[in-house]
Amino acid sequence: MSTSTDVLVVGAGPTGLTLACDLRRRGVDCTVVERATTHHTRSRGKGLQPRSLEVFDDLGIAEAALAAGRTHHHLRLYSGGRLALDLDLPARPPQPGVPYPNLVVLPQWRTEQVLRTRLAELGGVVRLGQELVDLHQDDDGVTATVTDDSTGTVERIRAAFVVGCDGGSSRVRTLVGIPMRGESHEEHFVLGDVRIEGLPADGPSYAWFDDDGYLAADPLDGSGTWQVQAGVRPDASGTLKTASLELFQRLFAERDFGHVRLSDATWLSDFNPRVAIVDRYRAGRVLLAGDAAHVHSPAGGQGMNTGIQDAYNLGWKLDAVLRGRAGHALLDTYQEERMPVARAVLASSDLGHSAFFSPHPVMTFLRNRVLVPALRLPVVLDRLLDGVAELDVGYRDSSLAGEPAGVDRTGDGEAAGVVDRVRFRHGPHAGDRAPDAEGQDGEGTPVRLFDLFRGTHSTLLLFDGPAPTDAGYRRMAATARAVGAALGDDVRTWIVVPGDRRPDGLDDVDVFFDPDRDAHHHYAATAESLYLVRPDGYIAFRSQPAAARPVLDHLGSAFRLHAPA
Repeated sequence: MSTSTDVLVVGAGPTGLTLACDLRRRGVDCTVVERATTHHTRSRGKGLQPRSLEVFDDLGIAEAALAAGRTHHHLRLYSGGRLALDLDLPARPPQPGVPYPNLVVLPQWRTEQVLRTRLAELGGVVRLGQELVDLHQDDDGVTATVTDDSTGTVERIRAAFVVGCDGGSSRVRTLVGIPMRGESHEEHFVLGDVRIEGLPADGPSYAWFDDDGYLAADPLDGSGTWQVQAGVRPDASGTLKTASLELFQRLFAERDFGHVRLSDATWLSDFNPRVAIVDRYRAGRVLLAGDAAHVHSPAGGQGMNTGIQDAYNLGWKLDAVLRGRAGHALLDTYQEERMPVARAVLASSDLGHSAFFSPHPVMTFLRNRVLVPALRLPVVLDRLLDGVAELDVGYRDSSLAGEPAGVDRTGDGEAAGVVDRVRFRHGPHAGDRAPDAEGQDGEGTPVRLFDLFRGTHSTLLLFDGPAPTDAGYRRMAATARAVGAALGDDVRTWIVVPGDRRPDGLDDVDVFFDPDRDAHHHYAATAESLYLVRPDGYIAFRSQPAAARPVLDHLGSAFRLHAPA
């Protein structure tokens, strides 16, 4: 049997599902195959970081994820047999420019369920029990051979591109011969989902660090199911205990929690954390994402989130290439942008792993005497949470990030003053995440910038500064028309007005009212300014003044623009 599709996604974890949702909403035909015969119910990666929630906002599922998880966190941490830290972290309200400031804890199976529901709404489906056994590519596409687990039927799927989202032991990676290099930690961990009686189901999380190793327990859904994990060391005979209810029960008893009772293990696992990354993310028409491209310690809770953002970076680029709006060179920017992020995550998670889990006496002393006490300081805790939120991830060094080297003095726009240019220099740069802001649409209805960004398009924001002029608005309207003519439906333009009244002459241009100048502040727009935001929410180009020619010249180096009428 033979079938065809635009993109074959191999693996239906969070990375593969995010990519499939993004492609389907763009009208890209994609097929998702998964080797497992049923959807799993394991907690595994159980936290969505703020940047991943912003991705989910764009996909239309942020509220579903928030409703399924918890944002109020309470941790009781024991060190050396005593309670060293009782940390209560209520959910933070939305912050300026950051609508989702909290980590959301929910089991991975639930995250995948939310994504699958969205995929189904978009007309997609996960094909379970489908194992990839072979790949062959040529200049025009890739032929994948897939077998059906239940019938043994062999299917050949012809795709323009194949994306391996099939985990750390990726079959796709093996078939195309991309090596993954790294090393494993010597520490051995056991993990499981169990029911616990004797601890409040909606109460705090627990963690113990002592000479016998590490133990932690996190409530998952308020029903009495917990994820438990522990670091175990060889016994006197050199034998390592494997994950079991009996082992976890003994570990709790050894920490004076013998009154709790563990039962109904639905998942038990053993692992040694590995730190590794591939040499390259792409081999012709085959690409890798998520754990198929990089694996690391779970310290910091960034593994699943990094994979989600891999997919979000790749989806719009595949779409542009498939529609003929860009050449295959655009796909090279996927590795260019995401590999440095993965390397940074590997380094930071490895450092976090050593800080929390290393049995070395020096690290144990520093953890007990320095790190744990420091967590009582709000400034330290805030820095730690901000460090794993992934809101600072950016692509300033990307070839897709453009900023004019100097001030435009062609007369096409209002030149900014010295103070305005200094402020602009300290605003968000090309390659940075585009911040959110609150305002109103042209009808006076409250909206956020993220509402304008949501969808498959790029967004052009034109600011005339807090001292606008009619001439400035006329020029910006002309810029909006010129960029719209070149990009068509791929861009939506908004003129950001510092007030709540539509200026004359803008009847055919969308406006975003900024009465509190929230957007002007976040974008350092104290003079006429232009920001082009990519479909994945990162700034592609910015300039002062808001002239069309510089941004079109930049885009023309990577994309095929419509010829002017």
